[in-house]
Amino acid sequence: FHDVQYVLTISGDGEGLTIEVERTEDGRRWQSKFPARFIEEITQRTGNAKKFDVFVRMLLSALAQESDAVYLDVLTARDLEMLRRHANPQGPPTTSTSGQSDKRYLILTYCAEFDKVHYPLPLPLEERSEEETLRALVRRLRGELAEARAAAAGPAAGAAAGSC
Repeated sequence: FHDVQYVLTISGDGEGLTIEVERTEDGRRWQSKFPARFIEEITQRTGNAKKFDVFVRMLLSALAQESDAVYLDVLTARDLEMLRRHANPQGPPTTSTSGQSDKRYLILTYCAEFDKVHYPLPLPLEERSEEETLRALVRRLRGELAEARAAAAGPAAGAAAGSC
């Protein structure tokens, strides 16, 4: 997202979603929990209402990059304001975003033949000590290393077993 790498984690159930975005370079995290009703209200405000389960399917499709009709982006408050101004240049000026500089927005964009709709989900910065941030970063990197080792060992082990 804008040449910044993030790890995106989405979890939930029929009652709501939890979304976490972690910037890989420094471990800073933004997280929020969204009740199903809140998600439906956001979609209604865009003029393109979606039921919670449809929104979740769109979100997962965008995450898996299964469709060109939906995609995800992570924006700062300033980026979001520029997007709003671009979409409505004649609109009224909005409030200053200087106090929200640490907030991020996960934007689910839906493109149809004659429509382009942005669904913004606000994610406040998770305040953690530097030590907690580093511990979380080490845990994530250890997990990624274990996955990479398993993936590298899998084909090699299978090839050796198949040659006997």
